[in-house]
Amino acid sequence: MNHINPAATTTIAYYYPLLLRYATIVTGDRDEAEKIARNVLKDQYQLNGLAPSKLLRLVLKTDVLNRCLYFKQFQIFDRPPIKIPVGGCVLPEEEEDNNPSK
Repeated sequence: MNHINPAATTTIAYYYPLLLRYATIVTGDRDEAEKIARNVLKDQYQLNGLAPSKLLRLVLKTDVLNRCLYFKQFQIFDRPPIKIPVGGCVLPEEEEDNNPSK
């Protein structure tokens, strides 16, 4: 995020304090909340340049919540978060069809 366009700079300035406060409430850790808020904004900037849309606020809030829950999962279970890849789930019907033990 070295060369940020002016519109994205305004968006970051608006959303960063909101995301930081939300992440701090969920995690209870200010340092981790800062990392989460920065990473969410950085990743969203890389995806679409933080282009204004009706759903941007919802996307940012959901991403922050998910990352906070990954952090809490790591704290609770003392292991790295489990991340399921997109499209990686197997439906129970498909699982039974692929089971060679039948």
